[in-house]
Order: sequence, then structure tokens, then C-alpha cells
Amino acid sequence: MDKRFFLVAGEASGDALGGSLMKGLKGQGVPEGNFLGVGGDAMTLEGLDSLLPMDELCVMGLWEIAGHLPRLLKLIQGLVEEIEKSKPDYVITIDLPDFNFQLAKRLKSRGIYKGKVIHYVAPSVWAWRPKRAENIAKFLDGLMCLFPFEPPFFEKHGLTTQYVGHPLIEIDKSVLNPAKFKADRDISEDATCIGLFLGSRAQEIKTHKKAFTETLEVLDEQIDELEVIIPTLPNLEFDLREELQDVEFEKHIVPAVDQKWEAFAACDLALAVSGTVGLELAYMNVPHVIGYKANPITAMIVKSMIKIEHVHLANILLEEEAVPEFLQGKCNVQFLARGLLRLDKKAEEREKQHEAFKKLHDRLQLPDGQMPSAAAAQFVLSL
Repeated sequence: MDKRFFLVAGEASGDALGGSLMKGLKGQGVPEGNFLGVGGDAMTLEGLDSLLPMDELCVMGLWEIAGHLPRLLKLIQGLVEEIEKSKPDYVITIDLPDFNFQLAKRLKSRGIYKGKVIHYVAPSVWAWRPKRAENIAKFLDGLMCLFPFEPPFFEKHGLTTQYVGHPLIEIDKSVLNPAKFKADRDISEDATCIGLFLGSRAQEIKTHKKAFTETLEVLDEQIDELEVIIPTLPNLEFDLREELQDVEFEKHIVPAVDQKWEAFAACDLALAVSGTVGLELAYMNVPHVIGYKANPITAMIVKSMIKIEHVHLANILLEEEAVPEFLQGKCNVQFLARGLLRLDKKAEEREKQHEAFKKLHDRLQLPDGQMPSAAAAQFVLSL
């Protein structure tokens, strides 16, 4: 199948989705050399010819974006011109809506590119900015959703939309070997392993390092044989080692992408920034708490616009606070340590999360056992 694709992802979660989609497209007969665009390690491994580092596209926060606007607009213009020049059959933008929607809108408005423009990961119109559903229908040809409740928000505006499932459900947990993962790192079978997830961007690591590491130092005094497992991305390994060089707890930094899920499976508990990793921990059945601090101005603006009670995706899908959320002022050592110690000391607290995660697992499955990579690829090619 000689179809050519231009894909754009700007952060780790989008890169994982892009890699999964590319795997599905290759399963439908698309040659490996037919992928151009911007992506990270997962997409590159599947054959993407990436034009620039993925993190060039990503700036988090309403206030923070303002200072980078000229550079981001220049990047958008450059990508638009590259798409017009290379003439792919499909342009697929993945998550990162503030950047990617501007890219898609400009591409369509110029009228030079004649292929299909599809976005992967629906914007959270059910949480805030509901008018985006009508707006994006004007310049997108298709939209792929990760969650089953999302398509109606967009279909009513005439946008071809499909729930394609979350790639998490493709993880084969039966092949994971957390015992070997621990043995390879001389972690005792009796040790309590806590996963530390500081974020997928250098700025997130700097922002959350103090509260998160102080929390684990408190736990190190309370828990015998504490070992901290820190999965991260290869490009963040240096930043992470720099930030954590002075901590006193036993730590194991895991930058290898192919060891990610075994690292998750080895965790008894976890402390994570809010984001995709929370859903990943829930799906992997790891009891945890989340925290997050944003720029105060960004946080104030978002709080005035938000329409939902929770920020953790598992809590949103389950419509309950199964996982404690410690945000802004509560993202400190007192709240985080108390939340993790409750999970460590009280079996009933861990069991509550395990029961909630079972319900989440069932809700994320696609009909007839279909895999998200195949469903996403079939939707794209159907356009």
C-alpha cells in the first residue's frame, strides 16, 4: 500500500500513540519508509524520518506559551511548507492541541495541500473550552478518540469521529518479569519499591523535584528497605541524574524504553505528576498518588474555566476519586507523604485502588478484542 504519512507529535505520550499507530499502519501494508514528520523514540523505532527534536514543539501552560509564541509560529509555518512540498496522503497530528490545531488550521486555510488532515486524541471539550468541538470540525477531516464517551461531542458538528481505544490495552502483562527486573538491580524481594515519576519534560522535573524527593526522604525513614524506581525517557536521563544526585534514598533510574513496563510492574506504590502516567499506573494496577504544580497564573486561568471535578484520567473515567490528587498548594511533602503512607500501611486503601483499576481495565477494552493500533490504522485508511 503506497500511502505516505506526515505525523506530528510533541511529547512522550503522543510519541507512544504515534508509534502504536505506525505499527498498525504497517500491519495494513504501509511500507516503513513512508513516514515523515516530527516524533520521538517510539515513532523513530517504527520508521519515522523525524525532521527535528520532538520537544521543540512542546511548551506547557498558557502563561509560558506567550514567551515562545514567535518561535512556535515559525515552526508551524515551516511544517506547513514541508507538508505542501512533500504532499503526503495523510497528515496526522497527535495530541498537543494548541500547537497542532494551529498547524492543521493554517494547512487547510492555504488550500495548497489536498490530502486528509486527521487528529489523534480528542481535545478535552468535556472538561473545558467546549466550543473547540465546533471549531476543529471546520478544518479536520477526521478525529480519533481514546475514550468511549468522547465521539458524540464532535459528531454533532459533522466531524467524522471514532473511538479507537487506548494503546495501553495492547500491553501483554503476562510476559513481564518484575522479579528479574529487581534481581538485575540487586533489589531485595523484601524491599518496598516506590515508583517516582517526575514528568516527561525538564521543566516538570525542576518544578516537582523538591516536594517529591522530600516526600520520599520522609518515607525512607518510615519504611524498611525502601527502593525508588525512576522510569524516564533517554533524553531526560542527564537532567534527572543532575537533579537527583544529592538524594539519600536508594534509586534506580531506568531510561530504557523497552524496560518501561517491567519497571512499572516492579513498583508496589508510586508517586507521579498528573498526566498520562497516572492512567498508565492505574492500568498496570499500581496504587499511587498524583501531584502537580503549574505556574500560578496558568493555574488561576484554568481553574476559572474547568468543568470537571478531577484531573486524573482514571478518576474522570470512573467518576470518583479513586486516586488522591494533590494539586498546587497541596502538592507538598505533608500531603504527598501522608497519602503514600496510607497506601503503604493500610491494605484496605490499596485494595480500594485495585478494585477501581479493575473497573477501569474493563471500560477501556474495545469490542471483539480489537487492538487500538489496528482500529486507529483502519480508521485513517477508511478516510
